[in-house]
Amino acid sequence: MILITGATGRVGSKLVESLIQSGEQVKVLVRNSKKAASLQALGASVCLGDLNQPDCLDVALQGCDRLFSIPPNTINQAAQEIQLYQAAKLNGIQHIVKLSTVKSDLESPCQFFKQHAIAEQYLKQSGIKFTILQSNSFMQNFLWFTHEIKTKGTLSLPMEDAKTAPIDIRDVVRVGSAILKGGGYEGKTYNLTGSELLSLQEIAEQLSAVTNQKITYINASPFDFKQALIRAGVPEWFAEAVVMSWQVAIKGKPTITDAIIKIGKQQPITFDKFAWDHKAVFG
Repeated sequence: MILITGATGRVGSKLVESLIQSGEQVKVLVRNSKKAASLQALGASVCLGDLNQPDCLDVALQGCDRLFSIPPNTINQAAQEIQLYQAAKLNGIQHIVKLSTVKSDLESPCQFFKQHAIAEQYLKQSGIKFTILQSNSFMQNFLWFTHEIKTKGTLSLPMEDAKTAPIDIRDVVRVGSAILKGGGYEGKTYNLTGSELLSLQEIAEQLSAVTNQKITYINASPFDFKQALIRAGVPEWFAEAVVMSWQVAIKGKPTITDAIIKIGKQQPITFDKFAWDHKAVFG
């Protein structure tokens, strides 16, 4: 049986569905039973609790031999993950797959990336068989900007003219499912990317073609972007981390990898394909 944490999120929910459809037994650790209802309907076993409750971790891990960890972006993320990995070892988990980020860095000025790096370091030294999936930014993140795109015809981000290698969540799920069901991936870290390097200007142009409207990329200032997040109700520390994540991305030099092809056994989904699949949402 496979335990999945973060199962009600964008990656987790699709991973649960994929694994159950392939015949795997799946258990999910969730805080909100209402959000887990659809997963339970698919056939997943639901355990209520969260990463801050050690007793809940033991209950959730019972009967499981594999763990897919999708950590929340919390201020104490690394501590939560480490507590989960400690419980996993005590409960006999044989293989942990961690979803991380390619920007993981112990010295990163971004809270998210530093926390991932701390958790990665602990997992590598834990003595448990592991696989780390370092994802690039998700294509689905651009769905957060649909209101701005529809009402203003703009896409505002503090990214200058830097390029990224966005990946579709569906490809992350495909790779995660393959690793959980197969062997030979233990002790390895994979950089998961899409098939192309794209600037925000190029992304805006592709969205323009799909929606049949002019969408203009605006290189927002970090201050303006942070204030927009705070006005939307995002906590200040979280807004600061989001802004810093884009500032780190500006300096990054992403490299396209073939991990999706080798592990997922098909070509990565292109941004154009993603945009057309979500045309109704964008346009």
